[in-house]
Parts: sequence; structure tokens; C-alpha cells
Amino acid sequence: MRAVFPIIFLYGAGLCASMQVGLIGPIATLLRAQFDLSQAQFGLVASLITAAGAICAIPAGVWAARLGLKQSVLAGGAMMLVGAVVFAQADRIGFLYGGRFLTSIGYLLIVVGAPSWMTHLGSPRVVALAMGIWGTFVPVGIALGTWLSAALSSYFGWQIAVLGCVAPVLVFLAPLVWMKNPPCDEFNRPLTRSIGAVLRNRNAVSVALTFALFAGTTSATVAFMPAMLMDCLHVSLAVAATAIGITTICFNLIGSLAGGFFLGRGVPGRTLLLWALPAMALSIALVYQASSLAMAVIFLASFNTGQGIVAGTCFAILPRIAQIGLPMPALQGMLAQFAEISVVIIPPVAGLIIDDFAWSGAALAFAGFYLLAMIFANRRPRIAP
Repeated sequence: MRAVFPIIFLYGAGLCASMQVGLIGPIATLLRAQFDLSQAQFGLVASLITAAGAICAIPAGVWAARLGLKQSVLAGGAMMLVGAVVFAQADRIGFLYGGRFLTSIGYLLIVVGAPSWMTHLGSPRVVALAMGIWGTFVPVGIALGTWLSAALSSYFGWQIAVLGCVAPVLVFLAPLVWMKNPPCDEFNRPLTRSIGAVLRNRNAVSVALTFALFAGTTSATVAFMPAMLMDCLHVSLAVAATAIGITTICFNLIGSLAGGFFLGRGVPGRTLLLWALPAMALSIALVYQASSLAMAVIFLASFNTGQGIVAGTCFAILPRIAQIGLPMPALQGMLAQFAEISVVIIPPVAGLIIDDFAWSGAALAFAGFYLLAMIFANRRPRIAP
């Protein structure tokens, strides 16, 4: 029971980090109008949230563990607040980029430090459960950010939406100040040795590549989905955000619990990924081709169930890989770095595809990215014990 509250606070910090990804979709129209952004420029604004991780997530994982996981998480929250203020006060596109990059530093410190901290909070069974729950922080946080951003921007403008989506981090970080810093003795190994060990492990690389394509494509689908629903189905922003938010939160949790259930009964993680990723590819293609809101909601439910399975499975596999002597923070860093490189690249590419081939082109592209992730998940040896 002593681990429950730390897990809640760390998970909450992760949700706040992912909200910085989701908040950008509902304010897309307002940003494009005020700053005269193309779809590709807007895609870059959206993807810069993970720029820091794309540059140095693996060494950041090792450094964060050495300096203290507690300090990493707290510093991450502070940087997200600073970045949000710069972004909200922007009067030119350069400040939009700068604010998002500062926020990306905070995002990186939290997503590397928080799950590594969780591995010190109890027995292997508790850790496995915590990591499975952590696997939902990306889609659920994105959904919450999308929902809150849509509500705030509709009534108060995009600047308040940006600030409103970062403010909750204070609620989750304040209790962590009083908690004991997890031990760091096990991380006293050379930086290059820690990095090299994870990069040479085929299981770790396979998981990281699978998760990278999954995360980048999911970031792009969520960033453009509110605008797609509004354009194609002629619904309001509030309706679009509500449909996205409810299906994402509910069915990601269902998918995560289902994935944990099957993993706990010996089903290999690779098997789960090889079922869930094609289901996501088909579902997202149908979402972007839906002729009614009801059909879109049905396909979104299927899509988000797959999200929960894929994310939860990837994170639950990491402690198993770490059991062979790999440093957990470096594994988290590799997962984050590969994913964030993908998140920086795929949304702008998706924007170019939309500019040239409309929403139908995006449907095919997103499905293709998920199928490519399935190829990496199918690499031998198996990515799960």
C-alpha cells in the first residue's frame, strides 16, 4: 500500500507530460490563423515537444539516475512550466518553437525519471503492475490534453489552453518533494558502457523501434484528428474533442488491462503486438474514412484498445529485459529517444501528406506506419520472454 500514492503521483506527472502533446490539436486552427502556419509548420510545432528526447534521451536516462530520479522528475515539471509560459506569450513563430523545445526538456526528464523511480517501489509483481499502468500515460495524457485544450480554447483562447494544460503538474509534483529519493548505487557505471549495453541488445532495440513508430504515428493521428473530424464530419470542436477524449481514455485503459491480463498468463508480448498493431492500422484507416460520427466513434474505440495493448506491452517488457543486467534508466532513455525521434519526424511528414493528398492520404500513411511497426515487432529473437 505504501507504493500506491507514489505511483499515483508519478503517473500523474507522466499524464501532465503527455498532455503537452494532446493540447496542440484543438488549438491548431487558432495557431494557424494567428501565425499563418502551413500544415507542415504546424506539424513541426506539434512534434517539437519531444525534440530534447530525440537528441539525448539515452544519456539523459543515465545522468538522471546518477543525479537522482527525484530531482529529474521535479526539474522536468519546472521546465514544462517555463516552456508553457514562453509558448503562451509567443508573438512570433520562433517563440512557439522555443517554448515547445523548453517544454520538451521537461517532458524528457519526467518520462525517463518517473518510470525508473517506479521500479524501486515494491516487489516485482508491483513493479510489473506499475509499468503496465505507466504504459497508458501517453494516450490517456494526450486525450486529457486534447479535451482540456478544446474546452479552454473555446472559451478563453489558445494561450489559456496552453497554461491550463500544464498547471496540473504542480498538483502531482508537490507531494513528491517530500518523498525519499530512490537509491542510485546501481547506476554508478560508465556512461558509454550503459548506452552500449542497451544498443547491443536485440530485444531492447526491437521494442524501441516498435514503440518509436507506434508513438510517432499516434502523435500525428491525435494532432490532426480534431481538424479531420471537423472537416469531414462537420462537427464542432467540442464534439470532436469529446469523442476523441472519451474513446481514448476508456478504451486505452481497457486495452492496457487486457494486455496485462494476457501477459500475466504467459502470452508473449510479441504475440500481443502482432495482433494489436494490424488492428490499429485498419482502425485508423477507417476512422479517417468514416462517413458518420457514430462510425468514427466505433473505429476510435477499436483503435484505442489497440493503443492500450501496444503501449502497456512495450513498457511491461522493459523490466524483463533489465533482469539480464541492463540499466533500467538507460532502457527507458532508449525507448524515449527512439520514440521522440519518430515523434519529431512523423507529424510534419503527415502534414505534408495532408497538404498534397488530403485526409484519405493520411489514412493510408498512418496505416502504413503501424504496419511497419509490426515488422519490427516480428524481428527475431522474441522481444518478450
